[in-house]
Amino acid sequence: MLVLPLMLSAQVSDTVATAGKADILYDLGITIEPARESAPLPKGVANPNLVLIQNQIDSLLSASSLMKTKISQLEQTNDSLEKIVTDLSKRIFLSPIAALTMPVQHYYRNEGERFLQKGQSAYRAKNYLVAVDYFLKVIASNMPPSTIGDAYFWIGDCYIQLRDEYLAIEYLKKVVEYPLSEKLDDALFLTGITYQKLGNPQMAEIFFTRLINRYPEGNLAKLAGLELKRLKGTD
Repeated sequence: MLVLPLMLSAQVSDTVATAGKADILYDLGITIEPARESAPLPKGVANPNLVLIQNQIDSLLSASSLMKTKISQLEQTNDSLEKIVTDLSKRIFLSPIAALTMPVQHYYRNEGERFLQKGQSAYRAKNYLVAVDYFLKVIASNMPPSTIGDAYFWIGDCYIQLRDEYLAIEYLKKVVEYPLSEKLDDALFLTGITYQKLGNPQMAEIFFTRLINRYPEGNLAKLAGLELKRLKGTD
């Protein structure tokens, strides 16, 4: 407790003439305590301000981690898209429509006959890419339309052996443009089978039906009929 001196003036009796004024100390009961910091938090209780800052930091770290994950996914997606574009570019180059935009070298008829023989030999030897190259030269030669239709069929068959069914279908469909081709019924049947393999029963049914309507008495028509019954779930 701090005691403050207080100077007060008081009158004394006349009998004390020589006294004058007297100094008296009074205790007013006033306590002045020194300034101090805020009371510390109980043990185990976090500072709310620090908790708020820590939560904000955690949110930023979480957002940063999520952003890195998204960036990684986008990079993978970009790589996949680049691969798809590359594959499509190659497919367009290899497909029958490539001849519409690219210059084609023409060969004489005797050369076409030689290419056809070499292509068939390469096919029997399972050198399918070599066979495709020879059959493409047959198409570019001065051969009868029926032979050119046969060459389209052989190319389609080669791509089936190479497990590129979609490109195979493009060439097999070209055979229909050459109605005198001896491979037309084979092309229709193989196209239906390939669509069936790719999980497209609707298109498979279309080509099996075309085969039956065009060659109703052929052996392949009978097989196509069996495939149709299987697709429709009937015996």
